[in-house]
Amino acid sequence: MNKHVYNLVFGFMFTLLCFTTQAQEYSYIPIVKPGLQIWTCIASSEGFHHYNRFALTEEDTIMENETYKKLYFFTDSVFNPLTAECIGGLRENEQKQVFYKGKVGYNYENWFNGRICDFSLSIGDTFHLIFDNQLFFEVLDIDTVEINGIQRIRMSMGISNYEVLKFIEGIGNNFGLLFDNMMSFITGGGNGKLLCYEHNGELQYMADDISSCSNPYLSLEDMKINDNSITIYPNPARSEINISSESIINSIEIYNTLGQKVYQTMVNNKSKNIDINSLSKGIYIIGITTDKGYINKKLIVE
Repeated sequence: MNKHVYNLVFGFMFTLLCFTTQAQEYSYIPIVKPGLQIWTCIASSEGFHHYNRFALTEEDTIMENETYKKLYFFTDSVFNPLTAECIGGLRENEQKQVFYKGKVGYNYENWFNGRICDFSLSIGDTFHLIFDNQLFFEVLDIDTVEINGIQRIRMSMGISNYEVLKFIEGIGNNFGLLFDNMMSFITGGGNGKLLCYEHNGELQYMADDISSCSNPYLSLEDMKINDNSITIYPNPARSEINISSESIINSIEIYNTLGQKVYQTMVNNKSKNIDINSLSKGIYIIGITTDKGYINKKLIVE
């Protein structure tokens, strides 16, 4: 064998070895996996904005002889299974198909049982819409994308070559975990978004056009400020405030008008004194989690 042929053979074998090694390193990332997962989503309906968070735990629940992991709905900044609502469950099979059984809808007044993601599909395959078995998406394209340093498969789903949404390996639908896909198509794709995805407390995904996973609809007009069970005084304030409640306060958070968290503490008491000397003058939003739920209050710092 001459030197030229030897180099060609060696180069081919080296390339094949590299390709095989890379192929062996790849491992599919399931959506239903051990640990605590949290999806933070937004959606709009009939002029109303919705801020939804979903937590998937390792708790099993049996529904019609199938084992699912419990899925909770909540809107608090911190997931608490005691105050969150269990709306159903997720399961994933060996074919990389993810199924949801439970409540759906903006007020969770409906019931759904079926696939919400399917990573066994190929380009040209179809996938039926969540609320209509007669209408289908088609897989338009499949590529890989690096998110948080991890390579993930990404499927482009659409109708008549019009892209509606994407399925992202290990994360789910970029419009939101349980978002109504058909409504996205009808309204031009602007009605829902997956803001953030966390696994075991680590942020794994954040939408490209946002800088915070906080509630983007947090505004003074939307806040519930007339709850007399919680008082903040003085308000306006300069150096310190006292927060008291008829119920046990679990945690307190303070946000500025940009939605950035500037203070957080755990309480486990009916009252808490807070030093606010580090806060600049302006309007702030205080989020208070009690045994009865989550309340927003307005604070003015002079």
